[in-house]
Amino acid sequence: MKGLAVYDMTWLKGQKKLLMILAALTILYLVTDGTTVLFLSVIYQMLMLRTLEWNLRADNSRFLFTLPFTRREYVREKYLFILGSSLVLTIVLYILAFAFHPNKMMELTAMLGVILLELLYFSAILIPMMIKLGSNMQVWLTVIVVAIASLTALMIGGLQETVGQWVTVIRGNLPVVYTLVALLGLVCLGVSMKISEGILGREEL
Repeated sequence: MKGLAVYDMTWLKGQKKLLMILAALTILYLVTDGTTVLFLSVIYQMLMLRTLEWNLRADNSRFLFTLPFTRREYVREKYLFILGSSLVLTIVLYILAFAFHPNKMMELTAMLGVILLELLYFSAILIPMMIKLGSNMQVWLTVIVVAIASLTALMIGGLQETVGQWVTVIRGNLPVVYTLVALLGLVCLGVSMKISEGILGREEL
């Protein structure tokens, strides 16, 4: 697994322009709003998803899968690398934002909770999609986002009368709701890993 981690880090070092842009945006957001800086973790996670596309290209995979690890170990390492590094970056950005804007602790903490959930669910959904679709991921992702947006609009339209009641209930039980959503996300992540292992196991590399 050490060889795979080195392989990923080598790829990441090659993304200097994108990393410099993220660093510049971090500085910009820190000296302005502060809370917005945490969204950079989601952008970073999207960048990390590209390691899958890079790894699974025919010319790269021929070399990569000669290293001493199984496909199951590869999948687990990718989840750890993509989600783990994104979570670490989120915590670092949260600490920096709090240092620059100590008066916005409540807003930053609320944003932190939202970003952590986004990273968890995005990993569960997008990693198996990237393994399956590779370079076609962007096209399918656009289709899925439009479909979800349309479905959400229809649901909101049909539930307009009860939305206010649900918001009141959620606000009154926010810690419980957040915990349940986070636990559901962990379950989805476990299922996602199994799906990813199955997809990769059937791929001819």
